[in-house]
Amino acid sequence: MSEAIKSINVPAASQLELRRPGFFDYLPALLPLLGAALMVVLRKVYGPSAVPQDGTLVVWALLCYIFAAASLVTNFWAPIGFLQKLGLWTASLGFFCNLSGWLVRWVTWGDREGWVRLTDQITGEHHFWNFFSYIPFANLYDLSVAFAFGAAFATLLVSHRPNTRFVGALSMPLISLVLLLAVFIGSELISLQPVLDSYWRPIHVGVASMSYGVALVSFALAVVFLIKDGVKPEAMGVAVTAFLLSCYLFVWLMGGVKGFDPFSFSYRMNPGVEHSQGVMNSGARVALPGVGPWLGLSLLLLIAMAVCFLLYLYKQNGAARRWGHRLLRGSLLTQGVTNALLFYRIKTMGPVGSLVGNDQFYQVGQHLLGKDAAGQPVESIVSVGANWLAQNRGSLVLDVRSNPVEIAALVTIFVVTLFIMLFSIRTERIRQSLPSLERLDSLIYKTVGVAFAGIAILLVTGAVWANESWGKYWSWDSKEVGALVAWLAYAGYLHTRVAHGWSGRRSAYFALIGFLLVIFTYLGVSFILPGLHTYAE
Repeated sequence: MSEAIKSINVPAASQLELRRPGFFDYLPALLPLLGAALMVVLRKVYGPSAVPQDGTLVVWALLCYIFAAASLVTNFWAPIGFLQKLGLWTASLGFFCNLSGWLVRWVTWGDREGWVRLTDQITGEHHFWNFFSYIPFANLYDLSVAFAFGAAFATLLVSHRPNTRFVGALSMPLISLVLLLAVFIGSELISLQPVLDSYWRPIHVGVASMSYGVALVSFALAVVFLIKDGVKPEAMGVAVTAFLLSCYLFVWLMGGVKGFDPFSFSYRMNPGVEHSQGVMNSGARVALPGVGPWLGLSLLLLIAMAVCFLLYLYKQNGAARRWGHRLLRGSLLTQGVTNALLFYRIKTMGPVGSLVGNDQFYQVGQHLLGKDAAGQPVESIVSVGANWLAQNRGSLVLDVRSNPVEIAALVTIFVVTLFIMLFSIRTERIRQSLPSLERLDSLIYKTVGVAFAGIAILLVTGAVWANESWGKYWSWDSKEVGALVAWLAYAGYLHTRVAHGWSGRRSAYFALIGFLLVIFTYLGVSFILPGLHTYAE
């Protein structure tokens, strides 16, 4: 009887996979566009009281994305049609809130300044395209919100068929992390800097956000392909640990140990001062009691886990595998304690100016001067730091907005560790629930092609804007080079596939590397490497 049932179900599944998608299959991606348009019309016609604030809508979007991720991930082990549809439509609701928040922010910003650009405020002129000059692409918060809805839109388009809705199980957690970073940065409106006052800004950054979103989806597809292709969770654990240590070492070499000090097992955060446009970073560092030892323990457990998994992978040592999974669970637990204690300290430590010693005068002064610190005598830099602390010491507090990337990184490590553990549970069940390798490979190829074209347009529009703002098309700025390297990675994917017939696992690795380079361009360049794009912080 069971065989008969299977023989009946297989053709139905096959027909479902081969059926051409219709208009209604794309409704989860299209309806939010209509809803967001209505939301912005309400905001423009009836004022701020007619709709929620942009920051509130972004938080709602984050909650929807997290719920959608939980539903779609659960569907891997409990394949229920209701869970799949719930995840899909919750992701659609999150996309609506995400895009609406960004559009409401657009109108709010324009209303605040009377829809008159900086240059027009000086000349007294008014242009019809001033409306577009207030598209919210002024800092990393704006880009992160747009990055998230770009990735959500791409996910929903790819998920038009039931057999492709698994994409959200990987992309939604990543989108949630991007939007969580935006929440940590803070939604305060900032004054537009003169270098950004160009009609090329919405074109260039808009292309960037959509291209990054498609690249995120291609990354999620590549991870799913590797799982389907038989890559063991233990190998993923080793790769993630190696990548984490490499990133930490790179940050250490480029700018010193920022947060966690491996020699003293202490974790230090940057306090800030509240002002009208958010929290001003002080450049000082304050130790958070108890956080460092827990973070150090979690990292040591990850390293020990990687060693055990290596023994299993190369020596087929079953005991090492069992110990590796125990260490993995232990690291996940200690990371949870670390993050909980971190947020607890931020909320309860209060004013921390008294914890900033005189030995930090130089680093505070250097941070405040920025590029102007180059060539300055040490005494002058120390004096700037001492004077600033004398005026603001009593106002220094810990806040996620003064350390958004570091805190988001800790949460990301926890989420990645959680997924490695989840993938090790009934892995074969997950593989059986996924489409064929050929289908996955085709989806990666299509999304990488779109990302490649988008980043190419990004480079061209960026060069034109650079010539307008800085007088030359290419400056070998760190962010320019980062975007170029990411584009070359995707070019390598397409070249090896078209010219040399590469496909499968080798191509999937190219997609992974390309997205990691995109993330480095998106975050690492702004916060690690100096350059002309540092205003984007």
